[in-house]
Amino acid sequence: MKKITMFVLMALVAVMVPAGAGAQGLGGLLKKGKEAVEKGRKVLEETTSSETAGDEGNAVSTTTAVQINGMEVVNPIKTYMDVEPVGLYGVPRTETKGDAYLVLKVRNKERVETALFGSSIENKKMIAADDNGNVYNIDSSGAMRYDTPSDMMVKIVMDEPAMMFMDVPVGMTVMPVVKIGISLDASHKGNLTFRNVPVFWDETPE
Repeated sequence: MKKITMFVLMALVAVMVPAGAGAQGLGGLLKKGKEAVEKGRKVLEETTSSETAGDEGNAVSTTTAVQINGMEVVNPIKTYMDVEPVGLYGVPRTETKGDAYLVLKVRNKERVETALFGSSIENKKMIAADDNGNVYNIDSSGAMRYDTPSDMMVKIVMDEPAMMFMDVPVGMTVMPVVKIGISLDASHKGNLTFRNVPVFWDETPE
């Protein structure tokens, strides 16, 4: 594709050169033509690097991580929904272990008024992990539906027992990785990743 584009640009330059042009004029035109080719190549490379091929060979936007309140957020559904993690809120069960529930702020950009949050979105689990490789699961294989009115920032408090991460060490202050699936409908869904999520013990979200 790049070779074809450069060939076409050089061909256009050749056509535009007058038949009686002197050596000095020809040199200037060739220089401008080379600059045009380089500019076209740069634009092509930038466009290619910002897109990847989808399942059907169509171009789709890549997903990049952004920083939100000190946390890293990878949101593949940002076109449809803004998602800001607030944190994990821990509830001790013993002196050493407890359960923790996730709190999010979301802004739904679609006209679907509810969304599913949790596991089984594109066959992925809602899960968390620490730096030692310990994995924390929720006591559910599915997702729960929450109200997400369009064009409003709303808080999603996932404090149902089935949605809480189990056996989290009491005293942990940061969960290195949290993954969660969100689905508005069959065409608007994906799995998000949060990094360095703060953990608040014996607190309730404001």
